[in-house]
Amino acid sequence: MIKFFRQIRQRLLSEGKTTKYLKYAIGEIILVMIGILLAIQVNNWNEERKKNISLGKALGQVINDLKQDEETLKIYEEMEHKHIQYLEALSNRHYNNIKLDSIRYNLEHYMVFVESNNAYSTLKSNGMFSEIKNEGLKSNLTNYYERLYDNLAASTEWGETITNNRIVPFVLSNLDWDENGLVNEKLVKDKIATTNLLQLVKFQIDVKRYCINEINYALTLNNTLRIEIEKEIDNLK
Repeated sequence: MIKFFRQIRQRLLSEGKTTKYLKYAIGEIILVMIGILLAIQVNNWNEERKKNISLGKALGQVINDLKQDEETLKIYEEMEHKHIQYLEALSNRHYNNIKLDSIRYNLEHYMVFVESNNAYSTLKSNGMFSEIKNEGLKSNLTNYYERLYDNLAASTEWGETITNNRIVPFVLSNLDWDENGLVNEKLVKDKIATTNLLQLVKFQIDVKRYCINEINYALTLNNTLRIEIEKEIDNLK
């Protein structure tokens, strides 16, 4: 192709057609520039496509983590509801509705939140988080993995502190249990009548209700975030 253009230029010069030669040379330069610009554009498009593919895969991993979070949070929610039902029945002295001998299991339990944020951490560490153009999505990701996670961690810490500092000392000082962790029902009733056991029960109910509120908010944001990410992945295709 270059040889062909060179032959045309040489023929125009040999025929003394300088004006046509200049016009042709300028046209050739313009064509070359257009070719270069198109090549750059194609290269940029390919690079952008590669980035979008990588970002889409990374966001897909975030969705997987969110699904894991959802499963974990639903387990916590179900367990906390069961413990509250037991403790409320105990607080209201509805002994026929529960097994008093399992008081330790329900009174000493607290939520231990386990983070599932590897994909989000990778997004932040490798710089791909900044490639997300949807500012609303970036804001919600930050809110979920940094603020909400902090709240869930605080709920865990609060439950652990109350249990270890107030519940466990009471249990060790006032209750006896067998090899299965079960307490004599008569002893439980006696401690309800003679100690502050019911006050501790009510306090633990409040702690668990607070945890459930945080869990429900987390589940709502989790679902919203997954929908946003799925839309973003579709836009990247």
